[in-house]
Amino acid sequence: MNRQTEVLNEFGRARLNEEAVNIERVYFYKTDKRVNPKQEEPFWISAGKLPVLLSAPHAVRHYRQKKIKMSDQFTGSIVYLLARLTNCHAIAASKLYGGDPNFDDPCIFKEKIAELCTGRKVKLVLDIHGAAREREFDVDFGSNRGKNLLGKPIILESLQRSFQDFGFSGVSHDYFAASGPNTVANYVARELGIPAIQIEINKHYRVPAQNPQGFHRLLGALAESINKLA
Repeated sequence: MNRQTEVLNEFGRARLNEEAVNIERVYFYKTDKRVNPKQEEPFWISAGKLPVLLSAPHAVRHYRQKKIKMSDQFTGSIVYLLARLTNCHAIAASKLYGGDPNFDDPCIFKEKIAELCTGRKVKLVLDIHGAAREREFDVDFGSNRGKNLLGKPIILESLQRSFQDFGFSGVSHDYFAASGPNTVANYVARELGIPAIQIEINKHYRVPAQNPQGFHRLLGALAESINKLA
């Protein structure tokens, strides 16, 4: 049993799920109130020690083509908890600021990622997103058909093994290929020269109150992945 699994067990399933609900309510609450990013920081940021950066660009509602889009529920809380459990770096949108981090160019979210990676020797970015419950997969790894791995297929292989270790059988690849030029994962690989994967998580595993065991396994699989890949 690795240290991350031990920490998860120490927290206890009920406590972790309760923490996630509280974090979502405090840091990633859903509102249509827009803030000015020049006056108020719209991102939650945590600098850690492990050379892995987690991001959750859609943790709260966002604008795309002048329309408000719904958040990817609990992706912010997942990133928050994993940063605390593994001591990796993390960033998540925490306020509606008038843009879409996974669509915009230029983009203040991606600029902040570049700042975080500079000087911290980040060697991998995992970009966390949420998929609808109706999707056939449990989790999907989008790597732009391998291009965003920058010649390191072992990253994808390690992720898949970790999720299999925690009982995930519905793992797919490139259902959402993260091939759009302005996605976080594509930007990181292309502009920063850092391998990146867009991870789409089925909503079934992003509801800690309704599926505590599934949420607990999700955190375990991601924590183990971060530990191995760091």
